[in-house]
Amino acid sequence: MEKESAVNLIDRIIADAKDAAAKVLADAEASCNGIRESQNAEIARKNERFDMDAAHQSEIILNGCRTRAELDGRKETLRAKRALLDGVFAQAYAKLLELPAEKREAIYRAILLKEAKENDTVAPAAADRDAVKAAVKALPFAVRVDDRDAETEAGFILYGDGYEKDCSMKAILRELRDAEETNVAKILFR
Repeated sequence: MEKESAVNLIDRIIADAKDAAAKVLADAEASCNGIRESQNAEIARKNERFDMDAAHQSEIILNGCRTRAELDGRKETLRAKRALLDGVFAQAYAKLLELPAEKREAIYRAILLKEAKENDTVAPAAADRDAVKAAVKALPFAVRVDDRDAETEAGFILYGDGYEKDCSMKAILRELRDAEETNVAKILFR
C-alpha cells in the first residue's frame, strides 16, 4: 500500500506539475499574444503614419513639380512674347531703312532740332550722308557735317562741346522701344 500511495503521490505531483506547466504555458502564450497584438497595433500605427507622411511628401513633390512646370510655361510664354516683340521691332527697323531719302531727312531734321546746338558736328552714316546734309541745311542754326562717316548703318553721330550722342537709326529705335514697348505689347498680347 505504501507503494500505491507513493505512486498516487507521484502521479498527483506530476499532474500538479503538468497543470502548473500548462498554466505557465497558457500565461506565456497569452503574454506573447498580448505582446504580438501590441506590436501589430504599433506597426499598423507606424504604417498609417508612414502612409500619411508619404502622401504628404508626394503632395509636396507634386505641388513643387506643378509650380516649376507653371513657371517654365510662363518663362516659355515670356520668351515667345519677347521673340515676337524683337521681331516686330526688327521689322520696324527694316522699314525705317527702306524709307525714301526725303522722309529720312525729315526724321534727321527733327532729331537735330531737338538734340543739336549751334556749332555742333554730325558724322553721318555713309548711306545717309545726303539726307543728313539736307537736314543740316534746313536748320535755323549752324551745324557742321564731318567728312568722316559714322560707323553705323543709318543715321548719324552728333558731336558737341564735351559730348557725343548716338543718333543712329538703331539708337532712335532703341529709345522708341524703351518708351513704347509696353504699349506695343498691349496691342500684340490682348
